[in-house]
Amino acid sequence: MRNRILIELAVILLLAGLGVLLYPTFKTAAVREQERHEIAAFEEYRATATAPTAESIPVAPTDEPSESAAPTEAERAERIFPELWEACVAFNEQLPGTQRTSYSADSLRRPSIKVSDYGWEQDAFGYITISAAEIEAPLYLGANSANMNKGGAILGQTSMPIGGKSTNCVIAGHRTWSGAIQFKGLENLQVGDEVRLTNPWETLTYHVIETKIVLPDTVDEIMVQEGRDLLTVFTCTSPNTRRYMVICEREIEEGDSKSWNWILLPWVASPLR
Repeated sequence: MRNRILIELAVILLLAGLGVLLYPTFKTAAVREQERHEIAAFEEYRATATAPTAESIPVAPTDEPSESAAPTEAERAERIFPELWEACVAFNEQLPGTQRTSYSADSLRRPSIKVSDYGWEQDAFGYITISAAEIEAPLYLGANSANMNKGGAILGQTSMPIGGKSTNCVIAGHRTWSGAIQFKGLENLQVGDEVRLTNPWETLTYHVIETKIVLPDTVDEIMVQEGRDLLTVFTCTSPNTRRYMVICEREIEEGDSKSWNWILLPWVASPLR
C-alpha cells in the first residue's frame, strides 16, 4: 500500500513537472493563434473597405509639393480611408518639430491619432512580420499595458506606421508575457535582415541596420531623424535592466540636427524571462 502511494505521488510530481515545462510551449501556441486571428481580421477588414470615387475627393491647390509626396487625385481615389491617411501624413509631417517638447511618459501610452474619428473600427492598425525572428504580431496604437499584452504597441509621439521622409515608427513588445514568447526573437536579428510593416494601405519593407542594448531611460535613438525613413523595434533584456533595440531603415526615393533627451521607455518585461 505504501509503495503504491509513493508511485502515485511520483507520477503526480512527474506530470506536474511536465506541465510546468510544457506550459510556455502551449501558451506560446495559444498567443500565436490569437495573433493570427487578429491579423486575419485586420486583412479582412481592409479588404472589404470601399475606396471613394475620384469625383468625391476634393483636391486642395498648392504651390509647393509636400516632402511626403502627396498622392495624386487618382491615387487618392484608390486609397481606402483617405481622411485617415491624410491625418497620418499630417501628424508625421509636424512631428519632427514637436516630438521632443511634447514627449512624455504618458504620451507614449496614448495613440497619436484617434483612428475611430476617421472611421477605422478595428483594434489593430497593422502588423509586423520578422521572419528571421519568427515574429508576426498585430500592431496597436499606444504603448499601454492592454495593447502590449496583445501584440506590438506603437509608441505615441512617434511616427505613424506609413513610412516616408523624416519618420521613425517605434514599436515596443514584451520579450515574453504570461509564459508566452513574444518579441524574444529580436535577439536573433542580424544587420540586413528584412522587417515588413503592414498598415491599412500597404506593406513597407525595411532592413536591419543596427542592433543595440540601451538603458531604459535613453530616448535619443527613437527620435525622428531628418530625411530618414526608420523603424525601431525594442523589447526588454533578461534580466530586465536594459532594452534590446533593433533599428531598421527603408530606402526612400526622395532626395540633420538632434538634441539629447531622457524618458523612461515602456515596461516590456515578463514575469517569466
